[in-house]
Amino acid sequence: MAVAFARIGTIGFGGGAGMLALIRQELVRKKRWIDDDQLGVAVAMGQMLPGPFVSNYAEYIGHELHRTRGMLVAVVALLMPSFVLMCVLSLLYGRYGSVPVVARTFAGVQPVVAGILAWATWNIGRAHISGWKPALVAALAFGALLLKVDVLLVIPGCGLLGILLTGAWRSLKPPRAAALLVPPFLLPLAVEAGRSDPPSFLARLAELGWVFLKIGTIIFGGGFAAIPFLQHEVVDVRHWLTAREFIDGVALGQMTPGPVAIMATYIGFRVLGLPGALVSTVAVFLPSFFLLLGLTHVYRRVKDSPLVRGFLSGVMPAVCGMLLSATVFIARNAVAGPATGIMAVLALAMLLRFRADPVWLVLGGGAVGLVLPVSQV
Repeated sequence: MAVAFARIGTIGFGGGAGMLALIRQELVRKKRWIDDDQLGVAVAMGQMLPGPFVSNYAEYIGHELHRTRGMLVAVVALLMPSFVLMCVLSLLYGRYGSVPVVARTFAGVQPVVAGILAWATWNIGRAHISGWKPALVAALAFGALLLKVDVLLVIPGCGLLGILLTGAWRSLKPPRAAALLVPPFLLPLAVEAGRSDPPSFLARLAELGWVFLKIGTIIFGGGFAAIPFLQHEVVDVRHWLTAREFIDGVALGQMTPGPVAIMATYIGFRVLGLPGALVSTVAVFLPSFFLLLGLTHVYRRVKDSPLVRGFLSGVMPAVCGMLLSATVFIARNAVAGPATGIMAVLALAMLLRFRADPVWLVLGGGAVGLVLPVSQV
């Protein structure tokens, strides 16, 4: 099983949809370990939970095959190739990122990243905003992130607003399993209340773990949804990365296989080296792992709960609004002139019209960056 998931994690370019196709090819059609019905349940549960979709799928399939041990083996094997590759790329970026050739390459990549985020915002928005109520939630989340409101308040707040706007609060007997949505938000609040911040390596490592544990708890909508949360925490609030370093991290996340949220490895490596990379990666994927353990036993009751549907009806538009704010932030820092502006628009057009693979757009943007006039990069 470990070999099969490691293979998927090694060649899994193309984001969640591309990796889902690989999972079906490898585990349903080739290995016949699960059938399409079980894969469908994995997808449904993966999208109900916070965290990147693909790792959630892998954890559920692993649980179906070998229970808790299978979950652990599946997610570690899936993430290990991208984790190792991202650590290597982060090391090289730290050593050679300021070399003129490398700097110009990333300058060409950055407007492409802005186009990719605009495309992700459009896709998620088209799926989850269809009326004034979700549009209102999205606008509130957009404004909250611009005002640097803590994401730990934005997401639960928008979820509760979704429950109010949909009338789900009228449900007299919600299933007790719906309470699974609450503890992930209460635990980080308790940690935050008692957190101290002495200037030591272990304290910074703990803070890094806390940040990514919080993000892993509240990101609904897949790996792209993590980007605005990451930008808020590591650029706006804690200033661990500059805007340029963050955008380059998003680009590296597109260039590596595996879920987009693997850029947690890059951020952790940039902040505290290999220990930071390990802690941030484990922390961002840990909440969904434990939630899935509980949800597998009550899935059929939870999936149709009015409270759960109402909560998610508020969360997903909020993700759209926050992703739009990240797109604006990155575009403002990545577009330096007409040429880079055209590159961002072309990247968006290629994704919308031809469904181009983002990894090729990123590589193409790097090549164009080498020939752009210095004034444009």
